[in-house]
Amino acid sequence: MRERRNTYLALAAVLLFMVFLGVALTGEPVKDAGGKDLSARPTNGPEESCTGCHELTPEVLTWQVSSHSKIPCTSCHDIDPSRYNSAHSNEGQAVTEKKNLTVPIKIAEAIPNAVCEQCHTSNREATVSGDLIIPHDRHSAAGVLCVKCHSGVVHAKIADRGLTVNGRLSDLDAWNVDEAKKVSTKYFLQPSMWVCLECHRGANVTRECSACHTSIDTLLSHEAPTWKADHGKTARTGIGDCTKCHVIPGERQFITPSTGDIAADFARAQSFCYNCHLIRPEMHGESMLAIHPARVAERGIQNCLTCHDKAKPKTGKNITATYCNQCHWL
Repeated sequence: MRERRNTYLALAAVLLFMVFLGVALTGEPVKDAGGKDLSARPTNGPEESCTGCHELTPEVLTWQVSSHSKIPCTSCHDIDPSRYNSAHSNEGQAVTEKKNLTVPIKIAEAIPNAVCEQCHTSNREATVSGDLIIPHDRHSAAGVLCVKCHSGVVHAKIADRGLTVNGRLSDLDAWNVDEAKKVSTKYFLQPSMWVCLECHRGANVTRECSACHTSIDTLLSHEAPTWKADHGKTARTGIGDCTKCHVIPGERQFITPSTGDIAADFARAQSFCYNCHLIRPEMHGESMLAIHPARVAERGIQNCLTCHDKAKPKTGKNITATYCNQCHWL
């Protein structure tokens, strides 16, 4: 009798193994009632209410590969995900069309410091590399929000970078863990020097190097009154000095194909350069049409190509819409 029971158990085990083997070989995914592949959805226990939303896939994946992956979404975001469920239900279709819902989904208010201070303290000594000075206590006392500096710590600023609305990753189905890791580079996870400088500029706070660095008092060249006008010339003779600070780690340093001018190639590849260059300079006056031949003769056409192109620029070239061949045939 015992031998017969053991035989039945062995047969059952073999059949069960064959079922699992068949599923593995066919690769048939598990789908919901609407045919959605559930195996492709990121899940993590209590966060299922957030991970079940197709529009939040990029945010969920970047959260999963971040240092906060063990922290539930609702510990930082004071929202009830269930109130968005009607957006895709039959009764919610009219509401969806009326509101014209888009991605990325944006939170209405910035995360308050009290949320961060559940785990962190403003009195901590930051363990940063190099010679940086980071007085968390002074920033907290001044009412600076934690997320003002640390906005990318979880989601790598994917919304600010436009990754979910432009390019290949605007297709939400293109997102997976590997893509999340690729976009979650150190530069976007941690505050950069430009975050500090722009905040200090807006708050009219000192931007002296010594305010944030122990080993750099100031950059005399940058303090010169003619620096704004002359920095392009300086870049052409010593671009290596520029790349020490003015680069985004992991991103390209120069555009290709080259314009023929190394300073222009560098400026077009760096957001902090071209964002400024897209602003019309005072030297152009009210109208550049009459004076630009003299400017070109004085400075050289390569100087113009820092902000302009000869032919009509393609999308994403980080230059102005004004180009030479609007009037010329170069």
